[in-house]
Amino acid sequence: MFGGDERSVRNAIPMNPWNELAANLAIVAITTSLWTFGHRHVTRFMPRSRSAAFGGIMACGTLGAMSLPFQFHPGVLLDLRYTLLAISGLFGGPVAAAAPFVVAVGRRVMSGGTGLSVALPLIFMATASGLIAHRFIRGIPDGRSICVVSLAVVFSGTAGFFVKVPFDQWPVVMPSVVAPFALLLFVSAMISSFAISQELKRQEATTLNRIYRAIIEALPDCLNAKDLKGRFIAANPATAALMSSGTAANLIGKTDFDFFPQETARVFRADEEALLRDGKPILIEQRFTRADGVETWLATLKAPFDDDDGKPIGMITHNREITDRKRLESELAQTQRHLADALASMADGLAMFDRKGAQVFNNARYLELFPLTADVRSTGTCLRAIIRAAIERGEEAPVGGDIDDIIERSAAAILSPGDRQMRLADGRWIEARTRVTEEGGSLIVFSDITTSKRTEEELRTLNERLKVMAHTDGLTGLLNRRAFDEALDDLVSRSSQTVAGPSLLMIDVDKFKAYNDTYGHPVGDACLKRVANRVAEIVASYPRSIVARYGGEEIAVIIPQCDKAAALSVARLLCAQVRSMEIEHVGSEKGRVTVSVGIATMNAAGVRGKRDLLGSADEALYAAKAAGRDCVRSCDPSDDAAVVRA
Repeated sequence: MFGGDERSVRNAIPMNPWNELAANLAIVAITTSLWTFGHRHVTRFMPRSRSAAFGGIMACGTLGAMSLPFQFHPGVLLDLRYTLLAISGLFGGPVAAAAPFVVAVGRRVMSGGTGLSVALPLIFMATASGLIAHRFIRGIPDGRSICVVSLAVVFSGTAGFFVKVPFDQWPVVMPSVVAPFALLLFVSAMISSFAISQELKRQEATTLNRIYRAIIEALPDCLNAKDLKGRFIAANPATAALMSSGTAANLIGKTDFDFFPQETARVFRADEEALLRDGKPILIEQRFTRADGVETWLATLKAPFDDDDGKPIGMITHNREITDRKRLESELAQTQRHLADALASMADGLAMFDRKGAQVFNNARYLELFPLTADVRSTGTCLRAIIRAAIERGEEAPVGGDIDDIIERSAAAILSPGDRQMRLADGRWIEARTRVTEEGGSLIVFSDITTSKRTEEELRTLNERLKVMAHTDGLTGLLNRRAFDEALDDLVSRSSQTVAGPSLLMIDVDKFKAYNDTYGHPVGDACLKRVANRVAEIVASYPRSIVARYGGEEIAVIIPQCDKAAALSVARLLCAQVRSMEIEHVGSEKGRVTVSVGIATMNAAGVRGKRDLLGSADEALYAAKAAGRDCVRSCDPSDDAAVVRA
């Protein structure tokens, strides 16, 4: 304890300092032994507390060493704390170094003395040397790393002498105190570090052996070793299962002749003798019949292994059962034969081109699809030459531009992945479906889709007609209720929250039931058509307006971007125009056909949605009917005074 309590030094000078030296060395040795012997149990039961446990043992050793200092010179007490401080950081890192560091600092502070200011930095220096080495060393420290750390321990333990001892006393103190103490620090650090590193290496080797054994035993493939006479000396469970021996232990000392038929065993032994004779690994396929009569295939790798002098002492065998693979290969060969037959008779043309665009394969149907150029569509011909021949012979009609440019663009399009349709000069349609092969080439399927194209065109025309019919009223020719609802939904969803519009006009032919009862339904239908046509003519001048038969004798008009005032004007015009048609109606007090109109406008009079718009327009129409018909009413009662009968 350099610079310790002087009274303690005077009162505790031992008669024989080597006894305390032996005690200090014993503490270091015991501390190291405790860890080396207990390491495996800590790792096994407390893997996450390994560093903390190591630090705890090193802290106890540090406390013990500082409690039994030894004296090399009168007034100077020393101990081997620096060895344990550095080792804890080197092998355990910060977690392990914390406890010894705290114990050393606390013990030294409690001891006091004039050397306290020097001792504390040296304690920090020893701990830091171990932590720095731990930071830069990955894995278990080697001899050079341990030597460097041991020298750091020596420096930490002896640096205080150069600070506290006067220069004129160095010739006396250095050989008698510093040199022996430095030697003790170096030796103790080296021995302890090597002991711990060897234990870690042993534990690592044990773990690796356990892992390798577990891997070998779990390996689904057979792995075994034999001596020069073919007797098993090691085997995994998969080998035992293949040999039907029960356990791997039952194989040891036996040969293939104990498990296979004699003929099979002789073939296997011949392969082994060839391996030992040539001394080179071999990879072979072996076929044999098991005891249960099942034919089995093995992919076998055999390799010799030698002793330290390079002489062969046995062989290692790795077997992988490939029975399923062999069966699949046989099925694949049969499938390929069937595929060749299918390609020859398939309804589509098939051609393959390599990455440079040269044709490498085609079936018969491919040539039938292109009769004018069948003679040039052969293996080895470039696709560009085929396209040029098709254009020159009139099989394909070029679409304007330079011929070479057309050929390049056509070839690039056909060879690129995707589907492409082309029309031949004779009116046929051909679809080319291109897929890229693993080698970078192109596989192209050519199909005659002429019939489907014609059917597609007919269906398109029919669908257009059906679409018109689905959205048109059969009597008036106006849009029907379904089309009206869709149009209104669209306009309402796109309407602004601040600008008025669209406006909805609900038009009803006054006393139309009486008209039908008086003149008959055919005349009534003709009357409704005339009214509908007149309404459509008037509203047509408003962009994107919608006129639809809402139901019975009701007609609905939607005018986008139309405010309330404009809607009232249109409604009055409609009433006047229908009245001016002078269609006789004896069942009405007006003497002629008239209409009533109710209007509603989005964002006016509290109208905020489709339901409000329809409801308000319907209420306005009811009000117009109640007011005597042949007039216009708005959904806003405040507008009634402004509404003049048309």
